[in-house]
Amino acid sequence: MGSTISSVPINFALLNQIINRYISIVLLFFGIIGNTLNILVFTRKIFRNNICVTYFLASTIFDFFAIIIGLIPRTLNGFNVDPTQNSAVVCKLKFFITYFSGYTAAWFIGFASIERYLTSSTDVNRRQLITIKRARLSMVFVILFGFFAFGEQFYCIDINQNILGASQSCYQLRLNIRCQIADSLMQFLFQILAPTLMMIVFGSLTLRNVHRKRHRINVIQTINRPPSMARSTNAIPIPRPQQPTNNTNGQNKQLFPNEVSRVAQKREAQLILVLFIQIAVFVIASFPLGVYKLYSVATIYDTKSVLRVAIENTLFNIFVICAYLDSAIKFYIYTLYGTVFRQELMKLFVFAKITSLLNR
Repeated sequence: MGSTISSVPINFALLNQIINRYISIVLLFFGIIGNTLNILVFTRKIFRNNICVTYFLASTIFDFFAIIIGLIPRTLNGFNVDPTQNSAVVCKLKFFITYFSGYTAAWFIGFASIERYLTSSTDVNRRQLITIKRARLSMVFVILFGFFAFGEQFYCIDINQNILGASQSCYQLRLNIRCQIADSLMQFLFQILAPTLMMIVFGSLTLRNVHRKRHRINVIQTINRPPSMARSTNAIPIPRPQQPTNNTNGQNKQLFPNEVSRVAQKREAQLILVLFIQIAVFVIASFPLGVYKLYSVATIYDTKSVLRVAIENTLFNIFVICAYLDSAIKFYIYTLYGTVFRQELMKLFVFAKITSLLNR
């Protein structure tokens, strides 16, 4: 195909600049607003002791870091003013924080899928395995392991790599094959593959638990369902006596335990729905980047033309932007599919409006 790209009508440099300048700034705008509102809602009192929401909150915080540290330099790069391309320290920190934040946020969603599986189980012993203390310990473990897994970037990432064929100045050491393999595999294994498998496996097990629980409830209701009216031996219908009601003195009717249980079950079902949608978005957004990482390792010893390098760099840029999409749209997933989340969001807006009026 030749070693030059002058005959190709696509201007890859301009295409990458447009992607970084416009798509990045859109994701940055919606991501900052969405994650900020997520943090405000998830820290409300109603969610304080909910372990699944605790994982959502922790994931949101690290998504916020990933968007700020990852997308701001990328947006500035679209205007040719990216400081991470000229400072080795800033370059290394950008890569580490971005990878570390994306990895941590993904693992916390994976742990949320484990929590939903245990909570939805009919086995009491399994339900008792998940506690707020263990949830916090699991988060501490993920954070500590992340320093070990991505610490190599302080050695394997540096500036001035574009002269050796890298997609940008701040990138993996192009003359160190081991660094390229280690950096690509660490991101693929721990940021993409492991959380994806965790989400899919425990998400499937949660669906199985929900299906079994619904089937069990239907069977019990069928067995215990009273006839609408009892019948005597001569087939004369005898009305079923009505249950006494406690409405004396105009007292308000209180919720019975089974009604409270239905409200709690509805809330748990919404969390499961939101979690499944999150899992689907994460897999779709992260899968292309994971495939590219495997491809980059598999072809690391290939001699590539200038055109092939340009195409690969552009595809890599697009796949990275897709991965940021997962961190930027979680608020909108919660808003569309979480009734309880929408209610708390509206209460937050009402409270802010009342506070503003009182301060005038």
